[in-house]
Amino acid sequence: MSKYKMNIAEFPTQDLIKIVSDLLDSMLLTNNQIPTTQITYFHSRAVPNITVLSYLTRIHKFAPFTNEALLSILIYFDSITKLENGFTINSYNIHRLLITSLVVASKFTSDVFYANSRYAKVGGIPLRELNQLELEFLFLINFQLHIKLPELQDYADQLLSHAMSLPNPITLQQTSIISYNPTITPNNNNTTTTTTTTTINANHHHHHHYHYNTKPIVLPLTPPYPTIETKSKKNSYHPYKRPHTKNRLGLVSPKDL
Repeated sequence: MSKYKMNIAEFPTQDLIKIVSDLLDSMLLTNNQIPTTQITYFHSRAVPNITVLSYLTRIHKFAPFTNEALLSILIYFDSITKLENGFTINSYNIHRLLITSLVVASKFTSDVFYANSRYAKVGGIPLRELNQLELEFLFLINFQLHIKLPELQDYADQLLSHAMSLPNPITLQQTSIISYNPTITPNNNNTTTTTTTTTINANHHHHHHYHYNTKPIVLPLTPPYPTIETKSKKNSYHPYKRPHTKNRLGLVSPKDL
């Protein structure tokens, strides 16, 4: 059980951006050491010279997104790496994945979102490329966009607890009110939980990295991620594997002719 409980609806998005950015930086620090064996539409020829924090801050400034959308993309990322045809997320593909997944998540979770032309301009990529990346991303996760609220809340709580339990906890840019469960103590064979409301007042910004010596990672947390439903090979489609059946409907690639 997580010590901290995040109010997803009211938690300041800029504070969550900072926590998520530090988490992604730790992932990139590990994954960048792994040789790239698969090049996808999301890979850049060179590593963009903008940090994850600056990139997410820019997107939120000119095309605001919700906390639910930001948390959702992390779960999408974890799902991608667990797929049979998944790939390692590193500094070469993280920026395109961020802008694309935020477009998809915003459209799915929010009643207010922007045109792809605006997202493309904010993200620094051509509109035609963003349209293609959006379609590739949807096929990559098999259009499994829905995340149940309890699962999203469990993830948010563990994410916040992990960030605040570091030796030098991440300080937030503004005051955030969160729920805190410091101890769970037994009393006459009955377990009682003490819940208090903790105010975290942040006046300074400290940037921290998490260090892990593991295999390719996406998140150093283990909440109950929603699993992507597996489909039979006959009904599944992956954008990097062209179908070879004779009877096809819809768009057909020249490679299939």
